[in-house]
Amino acid sequence: MQFGLQINPYYPGPTGNAWDAVARAARALDESAFDSLWVYDHFLYEGGYSGHPVSEPALECFTVLGAIAAISSRVRLGQLVIGTPYRNPAMTAKMATTLDLISHGRSILGLGAGWHKREYEAYGWGTFEDVPVRMKRLEEAVKLTIAYWTERPATFEGRFYRLDHAMENPDPVQKPHPPIMIGGSGEKVTLRLVAQYAQFCNVSGDPETVRHRLEVLREHCDRVGRPYDEITRSIYTTVIVGRDAADVAAKREKFADYVPRSGALIGTPDELIPRFKEYAEVGVQYVIFRTPSWIDLEPIQLFSEQVIPALQ
Repeated sequence: MQFGLQINPYYPGPTGNAWDAVARAARALDESAFDSLWVYDHFLYEGGYSGHPVSEPALECFTVLGAIAAISSRVRLGQLVIGTPYRNPAMTAKMATTLDLISHGRSILGLGAGWHKREYEAYGWGTFEDVPVRMKRLEEAVKLTIAYWTERPATFEGRFYRLDHAMENPDPVQKPHPPIMIGGSGEKVTLRLVAQYAQFCNVSGDPETVRHRLEVLREHCDRVGRPYDEITRSIYTTVIVGRDAADVAAKREKFADYVPRSGALIGTPDELIPRFKEYAEVGVQYVIFRTPSWIDLEPIQLFSEQVIPALQ
């Protein structure tokens, strides 16, 4: 089992600059046992959302990942996940290529349908479309991205997006292209898209729920003729780790409002290891989580030194 950490919220840190805090954490992750670092694709968080109780600063994901790529050398970098309606997908693919070049082949492109209606409309991008329309946009965006990366030149004609003999130059480092993650747990559409196009899934839920969702993914793979084992099976959750019972209790109280409605994995390293083993037993290979105390670096180091080695 491998692990990635999603950095959020973007606390300003001791210098008052959110980037300084991110850079410090990125350097620590690059020297840790974590495999990857992830950021969300949000422009506005006003508070009142599950796990995000108060207004928080937000950094643009590709810009911050490019900066992280330039100051790191090992850790893989991804978005969890891009809101497809926020950008033209050909531009997104170009940005992902650029990130892959800056990072020397460490990028993962995370794509999703988007959900943050208030954010979308606050920025004046129009009326936020219903879920079925956004899912169709997502599928087109994935198909266009793959065409853009694999065809020379690339032409694509869809309901929402098109390419007219577009030529990617320079190519991304990773061949045939950077891995694509499609995030979400939707069984009818999202997991079908994973089976058809993606290298990573990213679902959520308790172990039994995840077991079911991975079984659905396997069924989709069988239907489209895709080997199930070609897909890295990842989950997303929230983790709070403490050195001992007293530390766990203090953090549980301090960060109670940052625990989403879906819950979190909370405990000492010895308590968390069997929880992750439950996920491994149902087929999970990869865990990406957020921890609200990341800015102190202690949870990064503690998890890296005591939890990850026990599960590798």
